Amino acid sequence: MAEQRIHIWAGMSQNKTEEQFYKYFDQSKFLKDNHNFNTDDAYPRDTPDFNLRSQFSKDIDKQYDYDADWITIYHGRKRISIQAAIEELPVWDDQTEVDIYQACISKGISTVNCILCYADDELNIENPLENYNDMVYIGSFNNPN
Repeated sequence: MAEQRIHIWAGMSQNKTEEQFYKYFDQSKFLKDNHNFNTDDAYPRDTPDFNLRSQFSKDIDKQYDYDADWITIYHGRKRISIQAAIEELPVWDDQTEVDIYQACISKGISTVNCILCYADDELNIENPLENYNDMVYIGSFNNPN
């Protein structure tokens, strides 16, 4: 059975609109700039503008963009239990769900209004930030698929 490595963040985003919350993940400017760099022979720079990466990419130290096909973001207006939030994630293994739940509880997180799952076998977050868009890095987990 194959496994993938997933990374989980969870928290409470209370003072941001939904638009402000999702702006953290917006990488459209970087993708456009990177596309122009790769396709336009008259492009004025010899590299894309890495300052245009999404704040999420910067925070997880992705050199380029994150793979949008491998990210799941839940953001709601109301606070829900961490158990309910975990059910919003693409996790189908009961033990992995239990591991995520226990990691959240150990960090003092029992209710949230946002949770994020990003699958990336190569991502390594050794020194997590205190805040990722009002979320805390919970950890990485093996997710059988």
